[in-house]
Amino acid sequence: MATATVIRHGEALRKSTEITRTLRRMYRPEVSMIAPADVIAVLHEAGVRFVLMGNYGITGWRGEARATEDVDILVRTRDHRKAVRAIQDAFPQLQVVDYPVVTRFLDPVTKAPLIDLMKPNQPLFKVAFRQTVLDAEGYLIPNLEFALACKFAAMVSPNRQERKKYLDAADFMAIVESNAPAIRLDRLRRLGERVYPGGGAEIIGLVEDAKAGRRIVF
Repeated sequence: MATATVIRHGEALRKSTEITRTLRRMYRPEVSMIAPADVIAVLHEAGVRFVLMGNYGITGWRGEARATEDVDILVRTRDHRKAVRAIQDAFPQLQVVDYPVVTRFLDPVTKAPLIDLMKPNQPLFKVAFRQTVLDAEGYLIPNLEFALACKFAAMVSPNRQERKKYLDAADFMAIVESNAPAIRLDRLRRLGERVYPGGGAEIIGLVEDAKAGRRIVF
């Protein structure tokens, strides 16, 4: 299972990167194109342990590739400053903005985030490094249940833009449809409880709805 997942992830990551690069060239050529492989190489060189998150991190679970605007990386608290310095040195043109939950690196022209260095200061992310699969290139990606839990957390977040929540819901459904027999419901329930008390039961219900082809309500 792990080997198949790693192979599938690598192929999907390359496709997602190429889709994003093509769309940038066509519609937003002024925006810097920083591929996940670029960020991965920088963090490896700096000796930072991390989990590739966001669309690039879960793309192998979705069953189909799609474009995304930024590269999301979760790093340990003790590695955060080192990761920030490494990214700044590698991409000095990017503007840095620090928030309680993330350090963002923005395109200098559009101010759009290109790299998000996420901080593990939320209950779900505190267990992230125990909920991963090792990619063939030597970096970590979310395991199946953690990928679903991250999408669930985004869907129910009061701080998430409404339109993005529907994209998260579509990703959630795609992950379930592509991997339904392999989902470990006991693990998923525990992760759902880390999103909020009672979240375990809700995420299991959403999985059952997605399996049955029903509209999910969050």
